[in-house]
Amino acid sequence: MNIFRYIANIYGDLRGYHRSQIRAEARRNLCRTPDSLKESSDRLFQRRVRDALTRFPLYADKVRAHCGGLPKCGDVIRPAELPVWTRDDQRCLFSALTAPPVPGAFVHATGGSTGEPTRFYVTRESYEWRMAMADRGYSWAEAEEGRRSVYVWGSPIKPLSWRAKIRADLSHRLQRRRYFDSFVFDDRCKEACCRAINRFKPHALVGYAGNLVELARFVQDHPGLLAWKSRTAVTAAEGLLPGQRELIESTLTDELFMSYGSREFSLIGMECKEHCGYHLSADNLLVEVVDEAGNPAAPGNIGRILVTDLRNDANPFIRYEIGDWGIGSDQPCGCGLPFPMLAAVNGRIQEFLHAADGTKVTALFVPHMMKEFGWVRGYQLVQAKPGSVAVRVIADGVVMATMTDPVAELLRGKLGSGTVVAFEQVAELKKSPSGKTPIVVSFVDNTTQVIRNQNSA
Repeated sequence: MNIFRYIANIYGDLRGYHRSQIRAEARRNLCRTPDSLKESSDRLFQRRVRDALTRFPLYADKVRAHCGGLPKCGDVIRPAELPVWTRDDQRCLFSALTAPPVPGAFVHATGGSTGEPTRFYVTRESYEWRMAMADRGYSWAEAEEGRRSVYVWGSPIKPLSWRAKIRADLSHRLQRRRYFDSFVFDDRCKEACCRAINRFKPHALVGYAGNLVELARFVQDHPGLLAWKSRTAVTAAEGLLPGQRELIESTLTDELFMSYGSREFSLIGMECKEHCGYHLSADNLLVEVVDEAGNPAAPGNIGRILVTDLRNDANPFIRYEIGDWGIGSDQPCGCGLPFPMLAAVNGRIQEFLHAADGTKVTALFVPHMMKEFGWVRGYQLVQAKPGSVAVRVIADGVVMATMTDPVAELLRGKLGSGTVVAFEQVAELKKSPSGKTPIVVSFVDNTTQVIRNQNSA
């Protein structure tokens, strides 16, 4: 066990988080059979649904309306019989809550990669399971906690206090991680990132997929600038287009691993060394691929992805529609891991905004920013020319300048002080031909895209 894990486990146990116990169970699950893992998942699902029906009247009403009544005591509840839980359902539930539904629960938020911010409660047990799943999955890519790593990541939207900065710096050093802010990723920043990698010599790179692609192109165009090639790399937040895996592996790393996750659930699935799809975190989540009617899609067919959180008592994430499409698989992976597989995820690739000087700025900071404003129900940024942004927002009630001014200030902080920011309150947002809602509609160049197969590269 590395020093960070040892210290982190002791700290978590002393705080009453049962961290060592949860991490040990996650490791033991690596050796279980697929049937044993499924039986355990099914039991957790039954308990989660029964608990949600008792704890959340709004969820019980939705089940009652969908099923014509509530399941009887002793009945086996099948996922396909239950309604789909939507972001609109979640917003209604959260707005109706006046206190945490269970003691010790705390609020998490997602800015919504499809322009729909969502807030929810998380228990400490659920949080510890999420971290255990992420660390276990990243270990398959040799990028677990304590492994020497550089994160091509983003900085906090709001400045940290000096105490928070000290805690974060200490944690990063114990984890043997270095974080490089890539939200603004012009050529000067890419060169600085290469220097940081050369200096730190990481075993693993972890980063937003689009920014790793941008860095790989920069390295390809500037031979000799990057002197250190990492053993592995992990992509997050976005998909890859055909050829981009090969580009990254030819310039930045020996072997690339793709992860699939969300703010609501952390790591949902992770590639192993076979690179034939995503091993799902089945001891923490139930993941379904369903058709338009909510019935299971046949393996190999594309469908909507629904996720049930099996460990979170504080929110009814049961058959929650995450907004992605995917392809299920009934074929076991050759690596021997017992977890079910997701063959592919259909998500988005990176969207950009353009500063007045022409610098391309990843729009990944936008969801992190928007989750800080509780009045925003939906949003979309429209850009007709560099240095100017129109923000379309959905909100209850009249949107005032006192509400939008802080948003404009944060946007100018990323795009430049001279950026013109205008706001328009709308009833709905523009959708792409595939039905997704892009967070950026750009007429500057063709940068707003949706990929069809995240696993095709």
